[in-house]
Amino acid sequence: MLGLLLSSLYLFVFFSQKTVIINPLAIKNIGQLEKIENGLMHKNISFSKIEQDNDLSYKVFIKDNGIVFLSEKKDIGNQIDSLQLILSRLTIEGKRFKILDFRFDKPIISY
Repeated sequence: MLGLLLSSLYLFVFFSQKTVIINPLAIKNIGQLEKIENGLMHKNISFSKIEQDNDLSYKVFIKDNGIVFLSEKKDIGNQIDSLQLILSRLTIEGKRFKILDFRFDKPIISY
């Protein structure tokens, strides 16, 4: 009887614990978001938020401007460098963009 009670208690404790599943892709994405955030701050590019658009791209909302799409398939640092250059040229020309997309071979700008 004591053996039955102890085995039932063991089974109850064993099966009542919740299993924690860690997704390694989520950890990678968090690191990538931090890399984008740090890169933008380092280049003095003001942004309001960053969202993961899908598995392979990120949507960056530039303050007082538009939306920038960055690709995870390409080097994030190079995309941020290009973004800084394009923003400086657009500022000199006095233009504002709606969408700037780096997911393709060449950046696409929509006004």
